[in-house]
Amino acid sequence: MKFLQSKLFAAILGAILFLLSTAFLTTRDLASTPPLEEETAGGPQASLNGPSWAFFNPELDQIIEDLKAERDAVAAKDKQLTELAVRLRAERAELDDALKNIKTLHEQVDRDVFRIKEDEAVNLKKLAKMYANMAPPEAAKILRELDDVVVVKILTLMKEPETALVLESFARLGEMETKRAAALSESLRAAVSNKTPAK
Repeated sequence: MKFLQSKLFAAILGAILFLLSTAFLTTRDLASTPPLEEETAGGPQASLNGPSWAFFNPELDQIIEDLKAERDAVAAKDKQLTELAVRLRAERAELDDALKNIKTLHEQVDRDVFRIKEDEAVNLKKLAKMYANMAPPEAAKILRELDDVVVVKILTLMKEPETALVLESFARLGEMETKRAAALSESLRAAVSNKTPAK
């Protein structure tokens, strides 16, 4: 009784039943179905007779071909997208480099070009007028103590003859001040003013 309840008995019984079922289905004559119209025409036809491994369905084959074509199309699109992503990364890197160069140039221009802002223009005009009314040697002695940027802004707002006299006075103060006058002259050339010179 224990043998009938064992797993071994159940496995043997299952194997025997499987073999009997398979033998019955494969030996049974299923060829009595009439041939399809496509078979008589000599074209591909569905074969429903015989064992399962001999099964043929042209619709299923067409679906498989369509899926393969779609898979190939998706692979081609994926390749194109990958190439596009590589090109975009390269162009992005070029744009980043161009932006860095523009930023560097902008900073250099800001350093090299002296700009007079509107909020300081009024005070600078007053100072320019005051130094213009002074004797050039005295004005040069005071200006030599100021920062070059401030001096350039003040000289920009003065009339050209007044600026010339102040620079001449700088040159008379010694060799160091002569070199400074030359540097101030170069800076005056690059100076930008949004205001008209002080009268």
